[in-house]
Order: sequence, then C-alpha cells, then structure tokens
Amino acid sequence: MPFLAVPVSTTHTLVGAVVGVGLAGGAKAVDFRVFGKIVASWIASVPVAAFGAVVLFVASGGDDLNMIVILPIAFLTVGYVMWKNIRDEPVEEVVHDSTLIDDAVAHTPFELFHEHAKSVEITVEKMLEAVNKASERKDASAEIKATIEAELAADVLKNDLRSRMVALEFRLMVNRDEFLHMLSRQDRIADYAQNVAEQLSFRELYDNDDALVNLKKMGEAVAITVAAYEDAVEALKDMSLSGMTKVAKERLENLIDAVNLREHEADEVESRAAAHVFSSGDEDALAAMHMYRVLQRLDDVANACEKAANAFLPILHR
Repeated sequence: MPFLAVPVSTTHTLVGAVVGVGLAGGAKAVDFRVFGKIVASWIASVPVAAFGAVVLFVASGGDDLNMIVILPIAFLTVGYVMWKNIRDEPVEEVVHDSTLIDDAVAHTPFELFHEHAKSVEITVEKMLEAVNKASERKDASAEIKATIEAELAADVLKNDLRSRMVALEFRLMVNRDEFLHMLSRQDRIADYAQNVAEQLSFRELYDNDDALVNLKKMGEAVAITVAAYEDAVEALKDMSLSGMTKVAKERLENLIDAVNLREHEADEVESRAAAHVFSSGDEDALAAMHMYRVLQRLDDVANACEKAANAFLPILHR
C-alpha cells in the first residue's frame, strides 16, 4: 500500500525506480536533462489538460452535437501529433536476415556499423604490414594484395549496410542521412589505407635508413589512431544498446578526444619524416618525392579517423 494510502501513478513509480537504480551507481549514471523533461511534462500535463477542456467547451458552444463532431477531430489531431513525434524519435530496431553478417554476432545497426569498423581496422593492419615490409627493403607485394582484398571486404559490409538504410529496414538514434554520412566517413579510412598500399607498389622507396625508420614510425602512429577510432565506435555501439546515459556520453566523448590526440601525434611524426626527406633527398629526388607521397597517404588515413570520430559529436549534443 502506498505511503498514507495515497494513489501513486505507475508512470511515476517506474521513472522513480529507474532513476533510483541509476543513482545507486552514482549521479553520473543518470541523465538529469532527460529526467528534467519528464518532470516538466508531469507539471505541464494538468494546466494543458485544463486549457484543452476549456478550448473544447468554447468551440462546441456547450452543445452536445457540436461536441460529438469536435471530439473525434481533437482526438485525431492529438493522435497525429503523437504519431509524428514517435516517428521522429531515435529508435533502435533489430536488423533482419543479414546475408553478410551473422545475426548472432550483430543484430542492431550500430553493431553492424562496428563490424564494418573492425573490417576497416583489419585493412589498416594489412596496410601496416605492407609499410613495415617495404621499410625493411623487402618485397611487400603479398601484403599490398592483402590490403586491397581487406578493403574490398570492408566495401562489401558498407554496401550491405547502406542498402539496408536505403530500404529503411531499421531506424536509428540518428536520421538516415547522418548515419550514411558516418558510414561514408568510416569507409574512407579503408580507402586511404588501400591508397597507401597502392602507392607502395609504384616504385622502390627512398633508400635512406632514417627515412625508412621514420616511415615505419608513421605507419605505427596511424595504426594507433585507427585503433583509438575503433574503440570510439565500440563505445558508440554500447551506447546505442544501453541507452544515452551521461556516463556513456562521457565515455564516447573521451574516446573521440583520444582519436583527435592520436591524429595530432601522427601529424607530428609525418611532419618530422617529411622534413627529413626534403632535407636529405637531393641525391634521389624522384624516390624522395615518392616517399613523401606515401607519408601523405598515411596522414590521410589518420585524418580520416579524426573526421569519422568527430562525426559522432552531434549525437552527444542532442
């Protein structure tokens, strides 16, 4: 029995229980902005209902027949507004019958998005193997081929996910255009990794010990940036499954910051490597220019990670 036998709304009880459980894990576990909106709706419901009753009474002129006509119109109007709001709300639904990704592994759109991110990371790992082989003056043709094949596999996942969005098989916590933009940004990481591998196949690298060491360092810095990006995508996936809590948002924001930091560090490595190439490459200008282009393509991969991660920021500010 409620305290003092006062009737209690089940809505109030459920919301209070959820907030209470969240507070048990600390204040950061509760998104008080959402809770504030709920409380505001409770407070507003009484005067809004009273105002609506007055409007209906005045519109009907107190006549029963007029009220019979007006009430259905009012209900239909309210129903349409509610349907419109529900339709535009962020919703996460299950994806059905994937022929490319096992449903036991990935059920929701952002799980599929994470699967694509992991495929992109594999492409970059293959690219790094090619860079390391080339930096050691070894034949990297097998690793270059593996990079291209990995990028094609990532493209298959991207196209499957994009076709689902076009077919509107599910809805998201972002609109379709935003999701496709995020997917396109993510796919560019793999595209640029393939560009690096192809650039390596054009000719021999600049044969300078320090330049080759710097190239290897640049490849490692880029791989670290991509790994940080994949962590951010995983956090985005987890947030889509568990809810947009304050803790989840803070975790994602911190990981986005980490991607930006790793990209900045990769920029510094690229700057030092390029400076060395330009200062010592006079004896073989063509090879030095080729080395610089490889460094640029590697920097493109890191920059693509930064842009892809920053594409998540609008979600955090909703």
